[in-house]
Amino acid sequence: MAKYRPIYTSIWKDPTFEDYKPIMKLIFIYLVTNESTTESGIYPITIKTISNETGIPIKTIEQQLSNGLKNVVYDFDNNFVFIKNFLKYNGGGRPDLLQKSIEKNYKNFNTPLWNEFIQIYPKYSENLQTVDKQLINRSKQVASISNTISISNTNANKNPYAEFVLMTPEEYQKLIDKYGETNTKKFIEKLNNTKGANKKLKYDSDYFAILKWVVEAIIGEDKKKELERNYQIGIRKEKERIKEKKEEEFEYKPIPPKIKEQIHKVLNITNKEDK
Repeated sequence: MAKYRPIYTSIWKDPTFEDYKPIMKLIFIYLVTNESTTESGIYPITIKTISNETGIPIKTIEQQLSNGLKNVVYDFDNNFVFIKNFLKYNGGGRPDLLQKSIEKNYKNFNTPLWNEFIQIYPKYSENLQTVDKQLINRSKQVASISNTISISNTNANKNPYAEFVLMTPEEYQKLIDKYGETNTKKFIEKLNNTKGANKKLKYDSDYFAILKWVVEAIIGEDKKKELERNYQIGIRKEKERIKEKKEEEFEYKPIPPKIKEQIHKVLNITNKEDK
C-alpha cells in the first residue's frame, strides 16, 4: 500500500481527460490516488467505498464505470478495478521489486482483469504463468492434501458441463445471463478442448478461467464489454423495478369512515360535526 502516488501535470491537457465531466474527473483521480492502489493497477475496491470517500452517489458511480471511463475497467462480479495506464506512469523503482509486487497481486487477486493486463503488458506474461505453475507444482504431500480438499469440498456442488469442465449451476446461469446460451456453450467447448489437449492444465475454478480468458478469445474484447455493460444495465433496471414495486405495496390508504368513527368513540373524541 503506497503512501504517495504522482499525478502528471500533463493530465489536464490530455484529450480524453479534457472530455470528462467534473464527476468523471473526480472518480478517475480518486481511482489512481486512493490507498488501495497497487503497482499493477489492479486492486479490490467496492462501489460503496468509492461513494463513501468521494461523496458521489452509488448509482452515479455504477453508471460511469458501466459506460466506461477510458483506461478504466471495473469487474462488477468480483469488485476489482483495473487502471490500464497505471503501471506506465507508476512503474518506477527497482524492476525486481516491481515484478514481485505484480506477482503477489496476480496470486492474491482472483479477477478476469488479468487477461487485459497481459494484453497491455505482454512482457509480464511469462513470469505470471510461472506463478501459476508454482501454485500447481507444489510438494506431493501438499498437492495430495489440496486435491483431496478440492474433490471433497470445491467440486461437491459442481456439475459437469463437458468432459473436463465443472461449474455450479449458479455459475453456469451467470454466464448465460451475461453472454447468452449460445456463447456460453462455445466458452465451455473452448475450455474443454484446451484442458483435454493438456491434461496437466488445471484450474481451481473453470468459471473464473472462462471469465479470465475464454470469453475474450471467443467473442473479442469489444463484444465482451458490450454484453457486460448490457448485463449491468439490466441488473440496475431490475433493482429499480423491485424498489418501485415495494413502494407501491406500501402506498398510503386512508382509514374508512366507519372504522375512524369507532376509533373516535373509543378515545372519547367528539367530532365537530357531532357538535
